[in-house]
Amino acid sequence: MPRLRIPESTRRKVSALVVNIGSEFIYGGHLLALGTSSIAAFCAMLLGRIPSIQLLAMAYLFSYGAYSMNRALELDQDALSNPQRTRYLSRRKRYIPAITASCFGLGYILAFLSNVPFFLALLIPLVLSVAYSVGSKKLLLPLLGAKRLKEKLLVKNITISLGWSLIPVLVGLYYQQVGIILFALGVFVFLRLFVNTVFFDERDVKGDIASGVRTMPIALGIRKTNFVLNLVDFSSAAYGVFLITIDLLPIYSIVILALPAYSMAYRWLSTRKQGSMNLLCDIVGDGEYLLWGVLLLLGRVII
Repeated sequence: MPRLRIPESTRRKVSALVVNIGSEFIYGGHLLALGTSSIAAFCAMLLGRIPSIQLLAMAYLFSYGAYSMNRALELDQDALSNPQRTRYLSRRKRYIPAITASCFGLGYILAFLSNVPFFLALLIPLVLSVAYSVGSKKLLLPLLGAKRLKEKLLVKNITISLGWSLIPVLVGLYYQQVGIILFALGVFVFLRLFVNTVFFDERDVKGDIASGVRTMPIALGIRKTNFVLNLVDFSSAAYGVFLITIDLLPIYSIVILALPAYSMAYRWLSTRKQGSMNLLCDIVGDGEYLLWGVLLLLGRVII
């Protein structure tokens, strides 16, 4: 039987298509948005609920909208730390405001159709997104002495982590089932996001210096920063064990201890091959969020 020979032009087209799809998935913000949906599913399962399509869609839309807004406003700064992403997103710069508005608009319509308390609570992440990405002297306390939240040491990291730590409570409001477990889980989310955002700062050192943004890697250096992040990773693991010990989390949620271990592993790799920082940040680092729901589901099945 003769072998099927694919023309070289067809192979090039297929290869280009695969690259474009991969670039869109990663640089376009879809990986991060799906990760947000995964965390929302994680929280829903801990409440004993099956994550609804509406909940997952809202998590995706709000995350994608916030990501698009932030990336559009920081293209020039990102050109130093991530030129590939900057080149890719520059092609759609004129459409990003419409994309952002559409995501937030559709998300808030779905939220309003769910219940009013949930809708009102979702205004908090919007305010945080605008303050972080846009910022102004009118929006921020003059005491900060900055036009944007991210200009002051750790303020950016705390703001992002705080926004994501609201996910468990928001999921509870969606299901109208708010309990102490969700607030306790919010602390775990905060610690995990803090580690991730500071790690990204290690990649963005050049751009942050040029933009006058003071981050932990700039203030302490990479080695000391990784030491601090190791402590936070250990703290989040210990906190997770504590929540299980006092029966706030079920025993099968022990799988969440894989998240700090995963974080420490890719951070260790970053010290071995600095040239792979974009890969570690944009795929491995952001990919951590996608693991949340998957890990918990596996834990329920196996343990």
